[in-house]
Amino acid sequence: MSAPIWTVAEVARALGVAGSFPNTPIDFITQDSRLVKPGSLFVALSGTPSGGFVSAFASARDGWEFADKAEAAGAVAMIVPHEIAGIRVPQIVVKDTLIDGLWGLARAARARFGGPVIGLTGSAGKTSTKEFLAAYPNAYASPSSFNNFWGVPLTLCNARPDASLWVVEMGMNQRGEIARLSELTRPTVALVVNVQPVHLEKLGSLEAIRREKVSIALGLPGDGVLVLPAGLKASEWKGKVGRFGEHAEVHEVAHAPHGESWQVVAMIGKKQIAFSLTPGAPHRVQNALAALAAIRAANLDAATLAIKLDRVGIMTGRGVEQMVGGVTVIDDSFNGNPASVAAALQSLQARNIGGGRRVAVLGDMLELGDDAPAYHSGLTEHLDGIDAVYCVGPLMRHLYDVLPAGKGLGWHDDPATLRPGEVASLLKAGDVVVVKGSKKMFWVNKFVPGLVAALQAKA
Repeated sequence: MSAPIWTVAEVARALGVAGSFPNTPIDFITQDSRLVKPGSLFVALSGTPSGGFVSAFASARDGWEFADKAEAAGAVAMIVPHEIAGIRVPQIVVKDTLIDGLWGLARAARARFGGPVIGLTGSAGKTSTKEFLAAYPNAYASPSSFNNFWGVPLTLCNARPDASLWVVEMGMNQRGEIARLSELTRPTVALVVNVQPVHLEKLGSLEAIRREKVSIALGLPGDGVLVLPAGLKASEWKGKVGRFGEHAEVHEVAHAPHGESWQVVAMIGKKQIAFSLTPGAPHRVQNALAALAAIRAANLDAATLAIKLDRVGIMTGRGVEQMVGGVTVIDDSFNGNPASVAAALQSLQARNIGGGRRVAVLGDMLELGDDAPAYHSGLTEHLDGIDAVYCVGPLMRHLYDVLPAGKGLGWHDDPATLRPGEVASLLKAGDVVVVKGSKKMFWVNKFVPGLVAALQAKA
């Protein structure tokens, strides 16, 4: 049996909380009472984030209101802002359960780990790249998309001290957040997967987005390495830089499709390495190159990772496909921005299909600011080889109005009132359809499961 990641007494000492605490093992740390299992430490966060952070999912209730449920589910201790009456397990009381509790424990976790830590961010594809990095033998990586002000410290707190490598994904909801997350993580390698027009509404310009992404370097030590796409400037960082992409030290030499898989040959420094990706797609090649470049920068063996890449599949909502009633449905609905929508269309174009059509169901790309109409209408540049497009949302009307003749399947203004059966009725056996848009367009409304059910009923 593996050793616990913490004991209750160790957590109390790490947070500077005086008193007598037991050496009860802790195997898992969570802020969600619904995820508590036997052996867990429950961190009772406020429903309204502290520390100046912003959440799109702030709760009207505080975590400590669910202390009894956490205890019943098997929590062995809790971090709370005050003693909770009726709770029998140890309570570690701190002033602020986010900053003094969760972040304090994350700092202690990072301080005891001496191995390489890769921190990564990017406008699109960072979670997929993180999954590639997680394939390195005995690596520990952020679960799901734990990349915000509570997800990053939870990742650090739960990371195995005996891992070969820690991989920590970082995102943002406001200016300055990536720098704070990086300074908490203290990566030895910082990777920027790409810089694309995402969060323009909040940051205002592509240059501001670049600065925000490159600020991940603020957590690096002086001998750390910043890994960047070819051509992306980062004059703010004066230390060592590694690069991937065309003409960089890590770049693709060639690829050959074989069914769903792509056989890829890449140059890693002066060494040529061949590997497979399933499924293969241009953006997946770029994400793989980013991961290989980061592994190289961490002084680990890129070839060891390369042979594992073919086992890295697609996460839910990021390209998972299924055949229903003769229609291939690709669920890429988790999120959408100009770069990721273009990548989804490019992947659809590359599909070898029979007598059916390549169909794109596209929802609004949000947070693009004043340039949003132009970004939506500009998607016409990526529609060669796409046979039909169904548009959803007021912003996608800008694309629908300029679609080439015969490509428009329809437009619906409100995703909340869109009936999946309406789209299913437009599809026929042999079609390959990709569903893509910002999270609020399809993912939150569970549109794809509804579409699958409608296609099953129709079959």
